[in-house]
Amino acid sequence: MKLTVVVPTLNEEKDLYKTLSSVKDLADEILVVDSGSTDKTIEVAKNYGARVVNHPFTSFSDTRNFGNDEAKGDWILSIEADVVVPQELATEIRQVIEENKFSAFFIPRLNLIWGKPIRHTDWGPKDDTHIWLYQKGSGSWKSLVHEEYKANGPVGKLKNYLVHKNYETISEFIEKINRYSDLAVKQHNSFPSWWFLRDFFKRYFYKFGFLDGYHGLFLSYLQSVYYLTLTVKNKTKQ
Repeated sequence: MKLTVVVPTLNEEKDLYKTLSSVKDLADEILVVDSGSTDKTIEVAKNYGARVVNHPFTSFSDTRNFGNDEAKGDWILSIEADVVVPQELATEIRQVIEENKFSAFFIPRLNLIWGKPIRHTDWGPKDDTHIWLYQKGSGSWKSLVHEEYKANGPVGKLKNYLVHKNYETISEFIEKINRYSDLAVKQHNSFPSWWFLRDFFKRYFYKFGFLDGYHGLFLSYLQSVYYLTLTVKNKTKQ
């Protein structure tokens, strides 16, 4: 069973080398799907032996599905360009591929946000768990934003987690709020006008965000701003 690691990119030279370094001994093929990088992303990718294909960006799901079609492996690990695969996880991935009991696997992520590992606030490994590993042809990616892989067959779950270098600055978070809310409006996503309050209390209290210190407080606040922004954009569009 061969494994292709698919990495979508757009100007990722700063973090990409860490991602590719962590999978170079795991992957039988590294496939970088680039959406028009103007920095050294492609150079970095080729230095690690990756096959680089260009694909204009229309949505996150479209990019990942394109990568699925281009992949030559029997299995696909589709990750971001700022994610590291620890050795413990790499070993577990090889093991479950050989066992071949499931067609896809949920993998938890540990998010590093503003320089700190986040264990709660609905951002910890327990909650941030998605299908990243799957057999080729076992399903497809859905949704324009916050894309999810929908598998047709049985799904397992891995114990070890990816390490995601997420949001180095608050400005980066705010920029993504604007970009993601635009995509959500395009997809006709909508929530009740009070949803931003619900999300804040869920993250900070129910999901124990207060245990993450001021990181948990501001993450809860800024994520609630996303829902408020989405509500306003939907109303002004009408």
